[in-house]
Formats: sequence, structure tokens, C-alpha cells
Amino acid sequence: MVSPGEGGGLIREDACVKSRPCHPAGVRPSRALAPALALGALGCLGLTPMPDAPVSYGLTNAGVLLRGRPLPDQGEGFVRARPGEETRYGTPALVGALERAFASVAARFEGTAPMRVGDLSAPHGGRHHRHNSHRTGRDADVLFYVTDPSGRSRTGRGWLAYSRFGHAVEREREDGGPAGGLFFFDDARNWHFVRTLLLDEHAAVQWIFVSRGVKARLLRYAIDHEPDPRPILRAASVLHQPINAHPHDDHFHVRVLCTPSERASGCQERGPIWAWLREHEKDPDVIGAPLDDEALVRAILEPIDAAPIDAEPIDAPSEAVSSTP
Repeated sequence: MVSPGEGGGLIREDACVKSRPCHPAGVRPSRALAPALALGALGCLGLTPMPDAPVSYGLTNAGVLLRGRPLPDQGEGFVRARPGEETRYGTPALVGALERAFASVAARFEGTAPMRVGDLSAPHGGRHHRHNSHRTGRDADVLFYVTDPSGRSRTGRGWLAYSRFGHAVEREREDGGPAGGLFFFDDARNWHFVRTLLLDEHAAVQWIFVSRGVKARLLRYAIDHEPDPRPILRAASVLHQPINAHPHDDHFHVRVLCTPSERASGCQERGPIWAWLREHEKDPDVIGAPLDDEALVRAILEPIDAAPIDAEPIDAPSEAVSSTP
């Protein structure tokens, strides 16, 4: 397992300080960066200028977030499960994808109860006491869309584990009231949420962590009702029960990839970059898209603002230049 700070910028080994990770384990980003910034001011470090745009640095379980975008406490089709808490920051790609998906479900299904959104990342990312990941603004927890026995859409409940049969019994109430309520996994709304994320060209969703039982249920529904084969094929790969972790039978855990420009600034990822996402990253309009060998050589050797080959020569100055000192 990569420890916090590995793979990030290294502090130069010289007379000032020896090489070591930038973010020691257990230290919050703001405290970890302070010594490095102080050394940089003294001229002991060769630091790369910080980008102006929001950037996700490092791995999702060993990184930080710069200038993250906050998810509002409420919006079209969603509310935050912990309003007012600071664990609501993400990259623009993640926050934008969630907002578009919530709004799409609300527009498609009249009377939809707001989706409850759990944790994203802290304002500057870094270690979070409730999660091993959620450190770089590329992770978000989202409760399922659910219905009551009458089929009415209800606000999602936390800690309700749904089996492949699609029902869950409320063992305890978050508000302390009487428990025992019966809830059903809302196949139609949950599938629409998933398909919207997977077809969003600006989202680059790498994983939606969820239990095998819930994945099987969503795919069965999609096969019967989804007219577009693309989200079904993508969901078969992206929906995934994580290994050596909670099975995610009570919520979705959405993770997006680094953008090309974020990778150039130090964003790292594990796991696959799916074929449909690789094709998107070949788009020349994507800022920071990698160059092939020919384009790289041309960019290095091509003169800047070079005059055309057949251009008229520039007139020599009228005064002759003496060859003697």
C-alpha cells in the first residue's frame, strides 16, 4: 500500500533537508505543506508553481485536493446527509457529474424524493476519519433511491443494507424514532442515476462501488428496460464490489478518474482507464491531452513565431557594424 506522500513531489536532498515524502502519514495537508513552503521561501526547494485551477493530487487514499469545488447542502434533486459539515468538496468533474445525474433523475421521474449525498472530501482533502479514501476530491458516497411498500419515493436511509431481493428493514432510526420500517430498492431511479453517470462525457467515472447483489439487480433491470446497450456494457465493468472493504450494499461510492491536466500536475490513479474513456481523452480539445511521438517532436523543434521560408529577408541596419573592438 502506498503511504501518504509517495508518488508526490519530493523535497530535494541537499544541504537544506534530506529527501522525504511531502505528506507524512497522519499529518493533515495544511500542516504537512507548511514546512515545505517555508523551505521554499528560503530557497532550499525547487518547487513547481501551483496551478490556478482545482487539482486532485496523488492517489485517492494518499493525496490532497487543491481548490476543490463544494457541493451545496441542497440542489435540484438532492440534499446533503450532513448539511453544514465540511466533507463536501470535490473536483469540478465529480461535483458537476453528480449534480447533472441528480437533476436528470428528478426530471425523469415525477415525485422523486431528493437523493441524500454523503461524504466527498474535506476542503483540502487529506486523511478523513470516516474513510480510507476520499482524500483527493474524486470520491463521493450517495444513498440509494428507495420506495416504501406503497411504491412512493422516499428519502434514502443510511445503514440500510439491501439484498439482491431489493428490500431492507430499518433496524434503527437516525432521528431516534420507532424502527421497523420496510423499504425497497428503487430499480428505475437507481438505474437512471447510474446510466446518466456512465453516459456523461464530462464525468469520466472509473468505478461505482456497490455490492454484487445490487449490481446483479441493476443489470437485470437494465437488460429488460434499457434501449441503449452502451450503459449496460459499461455498468458490467464499472459497478464493482470492492475487495477487503465494506460490500457497499447500502450506498453507491462514485469515483472519477483524473483529468489529463490533473495527471500532468501529479494526480494518480489505480485500476483501469476504460476503453470509452481512453477514446474521449484522445480528443485534441481536451486540455492537457498527451501528445504522440510525432506531435511531441514537432512541438519541441518547431520555431516560435517563425517566419515563412519564402519570406523577404529583413533589411540590414544602415550603419555598418565595425569588426574592430
